[in-house]
Amino acid sequence: MNHAVNPRWWDDHKTSGWERVKEALRRDWEQTKADFTNNKGQELNQDVDDTVKQALGKQPIPPRHVPNSD
Repeated sequence: MNHAVNPRWWDDHKTSGWERVKEALRRDWEQTKADFTNNKGQELNQDVDDTVKQALGKQPIPPRHVPNSD
């Protein structure tokens, strides 16, 4: 089995940053689907400001399926 190996300069900080960005974008996509389709996405009260702040670690990311607070 082939496993991806991170380069030497990769560290836990980069991994946690990447996971944070992925989750922020996942939430943004769910919100986009909710905004533009019927019953396809989930209303998470997520807008671009939330996505950017969450990706940068300046705003906490709520648990999955939990909307952002107002």
